[in-house]
Amino acid sequence: MAHSHLLVQQLLKQLEHHQRERAHRQRRPAWLSVFVHQVAALFEPMAGVGRVGSQCEFTEQGWEARMYLGATEIVGGKDDGHAQLVGFELDFTRLTQTFSRLEGFCWNVGASPEGGNSSFVTLRGYVDQNPVCLKVYSRPPKEAGPAFRQHADGSVDSVSF
Repeated sequence: MAHSHLLVQQLLKQLEHHQRERAHRQRRPAWLSVFVHQVAALFEPMAGVGRVGSQCEFTEQGWEARMYLGATEIVGGKDDGHAQLVGFELDFTRLTQTFSRLEGFCWNVGASPEGGNSSFVTLRGYVDQNPVCLKVYSRPPKEAGPAFRQHADGSVDSVSF
């Protein structure tokens, strides 16, 4: 038991450190939320329904927004637990118009044997006076949970990202 107070002290220090970091963490500004919503509206699922997921991070070069269409997890039946990806279309002309000034636009394709994010489009530019790097992925990242769960009876539930 003599060491238990050390464990508690260590946990309290970690909690304090986490709270300090959280207080200093860069929050998503309102203009970036508007930008993300504008881009999300451009995703057009090829079939069925889709829900756009996003991850935003402040970097040394400005904000980076990573966007993708979430998958549907099958619940029950022979395909239980499998993720069903949704194909989508994206209007590049309208996508470029979400930027005030566009400085770079490229398509990145990688050969990943694990089936990771092997294809994505990168746009670099400015939204108003704010530098932004937008990455639109062809599939959701592995760490992203499903957007929907489809049950064996055909019902579909929305899932929080």
